[in-house]
Amino acid sequence: MLMNWPERVWIYSPIRVLFQKREIRKFLKLGKPQDCETALEIGCGLGRGARLIHKSMRFKDVVAFDLETSLVRRSQSALKHDSKDHIHFLVSDAQFLPFPDCSFDAVFNFGIIHHVLDWRLCLSEIKRVMRSGAIFYFEEIYPPLYANWLLKRMLRHPTGDRFYEKDFLGELDKLGLCLLHGVKTGSRFGVIGAAKKLS
Repeated sequence: MLMNWPERVWIYSPIRVLFQKREIRKFLKLGKPQDCETALEIGCGLGRGARLIHKSMRFKDVVAFDLETSLVRRSQSALKHDSKDHIHFLVSDAQFLPFPDCSFDAVFNFGIIHHVLDWRLCLSEIKRVMRSGAIFYFEEIYPPLYANWLLKRMLRHPTGDRFYEKDFLGELDKLGLCLLHGVKTGSRFGVIGAAKKLS
């Protein structure tokens, strides 16, 4: 699902980068994957998250994609010369990842999955492209935050099959993605956490 103008204001804002830096610090506290060769970011927007992942978490290569071609072009043009061999951007759909099974040591989601029409299929695809021992790092929000009386007319989100904590974390468990120790649950607004693929 594509964004509307209020969401574009958010992704273009430098405040979003501050939030991503904070989230990465929380991810690092939860743990790093066994290997740091290749990471995937879904819904990369302007590519700032991919650059932070490469710099802060020391992945050799980061692949990042977005559904919108214009954002991917802007991400590519913003890359510094010394990063062009290590950060790669493409246009893709989170429900149909164009990668072989077991391709990545980590997958990152900075609040994108609640935008996806079939979020369960998206999680299944994420698990498919993760190697054994890989970690899925996620920041997600729940309907009380984005579908309340004030924001539901401003923001563009799927209106059916929205997920809450029980649904989202339950689906991770069903897929065999085990929450890492230290993930704080119980918020009605969202979660920042990580889950490991055991096999």
